[in-house]
Amino acid sequence: MTVYKNTYKAPSVPSVPRDVHLHTPPEEYDFNFCFEVKELRSDRLELRPFVPSLHAQVLADGIAKCDPGMTKWLPRGLNEVGDVCEWAEVTIRSQPSACAWAIYTSPPGSETPVDPKDYVFAGTISMINSDVGMMLSELGWILILEPFQRSHVLTHAAGLILHRILDMPEEGGLGLRRAQWFATSLNEKSKAAALRLGFHLDGLLRSHRVLGKGREGVRPGRKGDYLEDQMTRDSWLASISWDQWEGGAREHIDKLMARKK
Repeated sequence: MTVYKNTYKAPSVPSVPRDVHLHTPPEEYDFNFCFEVKELRSDRLELRPFVPSLHAQVLADGIAKCDPGMTKWLPRGLNEVGDVCEWAEVTIRSQPSACAWAIYTSPPGSETPVDPKDYVFAGTISMINSDVGMMLSELGWILILEPFQRSHVLTHAAGLILHRILDMPEEGGLGLRRAQWFATSLNEKSKAAALRLGFHLDGLLRSHRVLGKGREGVRPGRKGDYLEDQMTRDSWLASISWDQWEGGAREHIDKLMARKK
C-alpha cells in the first residue's frame, strides 16, 4: 500500500485570559481589521468601534438586565464580562475579517433631540466574514438591548453598516459588491428583520453548521460521528448586491432611517 505523507495538525483553540484587553487603553487597542476602522453616524445614532476597556462591562451589564432568551441564537454566551472579552478577542479581533461596533443612541423615551455626548449604550453590531478579494461582508453579532427593541436602533445601526459596505468610497463606503445576512432557520425575528431592511432571500443551506454544545438546532448530530452530541443548524441566507443597492435598496433603507419612530 502506498503511504502518502501528511503532516497536517489541527490548529489549537486559542486560549486567552478572561480579561484580555479589558485594561488596554483605547488608543493602544489594535482592531486588526482588513478595512479601515471608523465611527459611523446617523442623525439619531452612533456606531463606535468596540473596545473592550470601554464597552465590555456595559455590554455584560446590559445583557444581565435582559431576558435570557435574547441571546438564544448567538453562537456563544455573553453572560459575564469575561465572556465578552473572550468573544471580542477570539471571534472578532483575531479574525481580520471581523470588526464590532458599540451602538449608542438617545436614552429610551427621549422625545427631543439628544446631544451625541449624552447617548447611551444600546447594543452591538459587527461586520464579519469580510473578504477584500471577493468584495463582500456580512452583518453579524447584532444584539439590541431590550429597552431599544422595536425602535429606530436596529434600522439605523444596520443601515449605517449597509452604507459602509455598499456605498462607493467617494460616498464614505467601501464600494463592496455584496452585503449578506445569515441566520439560523429557526430565528424568525432575524429573518423578518433582514427582509424588512431590504435583503433578498438567496436560499436555505441545509446542515450548514455544527452548533456548540447545548445550542438548539434543527436536527441532532449524526449518530456515530465525532460531534454527535452537537446539533445541526440550517442557515437562512439573504443578501443585497451592489446592483440591488443602486436599484432601490439604498433608497429603501434611507426611507426607513428617515422615519421618526
